[in-house]
Amino acid sequence: MKLAAETKTRQRVALLFTVPLLFSLLFFLANQIAEHIDVGFLQLQNLNSSLDRLLSLSKDVEMGERGFLLTGDDRYLTPLEEANAWLPGEIDLCRAYAKDRPGLQPKVEEAIGLMQKRFAETNQVLETQRTKGFAAALELMKTGNAHETMDLVRKSVGDLKTELSNEQSSYLNRQRTLNHAAFVLFIAGTAIMIVVLISLYNALIHFLEGRDAAQAQLQALNTELEARIDERTRELKEINEELQQFAYVASHDLQEPLRTITSFTQLLAERYKGQFDDDADEFIGYIVSSSSRMRDLINGLLTLVHLRKAGQPTLPVSFEQLLEEAEASLQASIRECQAEIQHGPLPALIVDKVQFSQVFQNLISNAIKYRSGESPVIQVKAKREGGLWTFSVSDNGQGFEPQYAERIFGLFQRLHGRDVEGTGMGLSIARKIVERHGGHIWAESRPGAGSTFHFSLPVTLEPSRHTLPREASTAMAQTQQPV
Repeated sequence: MKLAAETKTRQRVALLFTVPLLFSLLFFLANQIAEHIDVGFLQLQNLNSSLDRLLSLSKDVEMGERGFLLTGDDRYLTPLEEANAWLPGEIDLCRAYAKDRPGLQPKVEEAIGLMQKRFAETNQVLETQRTKGFAAALELMKTGNAHETMDLVRKSVGDLKTELSNEQSSYLNRQRTLNHAAFVLFIAGTAIMIVVLISLYNALIHFLEGRDAAQAQLQALNTELEARIDERTRELKEINEELQQFAYVASHDLQEPLRTITSFTQLLAERYKGQFDDDADEFIGYIVSSSSRMRDLINGLLTLVHLRKAGQPTLPVSFEQLLEEAEASLQASIRECQAEIQHGPLPALIVDKVQFSQVFQNLISNAIKYRSGESPVIQVKAKREGGLWTFSVSDNGQGFEPQYAERIFGLFQRLHGRDVEGTGMGLSIARKIVERHGGHIWAESRPGAGSTFHFSLPVTLEPSRHTLPREASTAMAQTQQPV
């Protein structure tokens, strides 16, 4: 239905532009025809005027001839001389006006020939008067055919002017017909354009009304959709809060029975080890290790819940101090495997102190867990690149395949199964902490070549020197000194 309406509207618009174009073309053709008629009519008028001037010259010749022969007064020779002077030019004009009319050219030439003959007779009489006297000139005029020639001139010019008048009337009739047709076309074109404009106006009104209705409907749908989104968001927020509360309560409440199970299992292992068979001792060991793993998993879940509830930090923290705290927490593991931790200058940024201490603990703990045969060497570096502070924690451990560089950050993801202690949540927690501060974490490694964990933080976390408290300014200044 909509497609048909659009097609109909396009047809109306096309008609609206086609009608003026068509009528403009018709009016152009009519104008060209009218111009041709005007040119032809003007040529006929010019030819008619030229014939009148030639006939007038012939009459002047006749009158001047008679007056001079009757009176002998030389003043009558002046019109004769002027007529002889004008005759060639008027004959050329008359032929020029008749050149585009082959049907009239023979009659025009006939009239011109008669006029030339009449001029020649007059000139002969005057020449006779000059050479033989008035008596001989009068006798020549009386015995000559000058009168008959003049009558033929008048008759020829009269017939030609009658034919010219008929052709002029024909041109006028054609011009009237053309004007009438142009007027009819103008009226018809105007009527068609008015109809098309009215149709387009109605279509435009219909379109605007439809658009307004569609906008109102769309606005209503948007309002309804926004209400649904708000309601759904509220429901999801409530569900998320309930899930967080459930995870916190469940994790917290699970620790009490888990501690009981772990405690009594450890008592069984201590008091009755060797009193049962080897299978019993093995089963008790499984229970103790599984209880410890369950405790670690619950602690990891509690950490994730705390990450979601933690507020935004407001004070700068020295990353060198965070690294020292992480080393202190892992001191037993570091001494056991004789690990060496090296670091360069580290900045002070506005971050959560506890959370980033945990990031360093997780990354260093992983480097120790997945060490190779030699003592671990762990290097911590930081550098400012554009709008980011980029940190790196590299080791000389076992490494892993590059294809697992993204997978290891997943929750409960482990590459070495149960061979190495851990819950598979450390790197996931580290990623949550870094991303919560607007950063990004990633890993680079190859089997046997160690691993490097990078994380970046925006420089917007840098504190302004003039807003730092004295202790923070001192700590930040110390971070700029090489170790």
